[in-house]
Amino acid sequence: MNNENEMPQTTGVCKYCGQRKLIQTVGEITQAQADEIVTSECDCPDAKKMKNRKSKITKANEWAELRFERTPEVIALFQEVFRSVTNNEVEKVSIKANEWTHNVFLDSDGYLTVKSSKKVDEEESFA
Repeated sequence: MNNENEMPQTTGVCKYCGQRKLIQTVGEITQAQADEIVTSECDCPDAKKMKNRKSKITKANEWAELRFERTPEVIALFQEVFRSVTNNEVEKVSIKANEWTHNVFLDSDGYLTVKSSKKVDEEESFA
């Protein structure tokens, strides 16, 4: 007997380990969406790595949005750099903006790091 108040269920598959899981949904979802949900909830090592990467990127994007709130093109650049560095597509990226240099890299502990430095020139002239 099918109860009208029951939430729809579907089976998703973790894209890393292939584990299948029955999930409840609110309304209809695609198989790809079900697989994404199961992957995001899976405890296999590769799914955990994916969640960790996404978390790093989200936190770094929040930093960039606060730091460069008036320059959306700079935010977009940092977002792409964070994704590329975190996914090991590039090892390190340096961004020079005004008198600031921002180096983006994964440190030895695996943290996504932005090291910002400001060049300060001092000059003394005596006649």
